[in-house]
Amino acid sequence: MSLENRFKIVNEKINRAAIKSGRNPDEITVVAVSKKMDTERIIEAANCGVLTLGENYAQEFRDKYPIVANSVSGKISWHFIGQLQKNKVKYVTGKVDLIHSLDSVSVAEEINKRAGALGINIPVLIEVDTGEEEAKGGVEYDKVEEFLNRISDLRSITVKGLMTMPPYFDDPEMTRPYYKKLRELRDQLIVKHPGLTELSMGMSGDYEVAIEEGATYVRVGTAIFGPRH
Repeated sequence: MSLENRFKIVNEKINRAAIKSGRNPDEITVVAVSKKMDTERIIEAANCGVLTLGENYAQEFRDKYPIVANSVSGKISWHFIGQLQKNKVKYVTGKVDLIHSLDSVSVAEEINKRAGALGINIPVLIEVDTGEEEAKGGVEYDKVEEFLNRISDLRSITVKGLMTMPPYFDDPEMTRPYYKKLRELRDQLIVKHPGLTELSMGMSGDYEVAIEEGATYVRVGTAIFGPRH
């Protein structure tokens, strides 16, 4: 199946999931996960209308960015969705439109410093550990408000919402409690932090469930690009 057809099917499923849950499909953005994809494949995707791309590795993104930018006529919105180390912040600042994975005060301070030097503001999402998995990043669920308060004075970043990566299950329904948990946390926090409108959750295997639970960004790779080799 062609990339264009896969992207069309993903969008059709998103529309159905949104309508099923009483939502407007326009509230949901597909972030096409392009990690480990070569620039030719990314350019092909962009030419098929895939214009919001998510990268996981800062140095890989650094290398791809100028090649794709010089080869695509439309505006690509780049998102950084992987774990971001303090010493790699320089590779994404000023190039990405949204960082999905903030979970460290030191990284927040580095983003703020570099964004301030450029005179820009960078939107971020806080990654939340909903699955209590040590191997994955994320702020502990019951410490998110404390984290928000600790970074509240950083003027060159804006926290737009929350992100999570639940444990992997073969059955997508098994991820529903984790997505519901994130949405409920957002709903609690938004009373004091009205800017927290976004929820980044759901991947190729379970994005329909995530949409039913309130996702505004779904991070879809394999379902659009096909299997990675």
